[in-house]
Amino acid sequence: MAETMPKQNDSSSCLDTLARNPLYVGIAIGILAALVQVLLISAGGPEAYGFCVACHTRDVVNIAVNDVAGTKLAAAPISQNAILPVLTVVGVLIGAFLSAKAYAEFRTKTSSAVSYLWYAAGGVLFMIFALFMGGCPYRMGLRVGYGDVVALIGIIAIIGGVLIGIKVATKLMEREA
Repeated sequence: MAETMPKQNDSSSCLDTLARNPLYVGIAIGILAALVQVLLISAGGPEAYGFCVACHTRDVVNIAVNDVAGTKLAAAPISQNAILPVLTVVGVLIGAFLSAKAYAEFRTKTSSAVSYLWYAAGGVLFMIFALFMGGCPYRMGLRVGYGDVVALIGIIAIIGGVLIGIKVATKLMEREA
């Protein structure tokens, strides 16, 4: 007598399966970023401004300083109303928080004041160097496509920094274990 296997209820949809694969998620994000880029350029924005936390933060700060101190610091024309850059930065923070909560990866860390100062200094240095190189890796990738050598150096520096960061984080984790 042949045994019959009970039929498993496949409650996960094809979309759910695709959403769990980083390749397909990356492709979807890339397509959405390209569409947003087209919309922003057609609305008067500069090239490679679609999603750049460094540039949007710079515009938010520059617009705030202009309003308070009466200066004339530069900001992208599309950011003059200050809605787009604020929404981008706030959206990234809210999205990261919700994602961390959804996947149970959000946890508070208690440490020394020096650790917090190092973390804050790292964030400030990241923003300074991101603006020095002309923006975020997405924008630098677009600039490399335009033939910008400085952006190529920036991409190489980011790759080197990530590799060094992975090595340092791995050593710290090995030491703690």
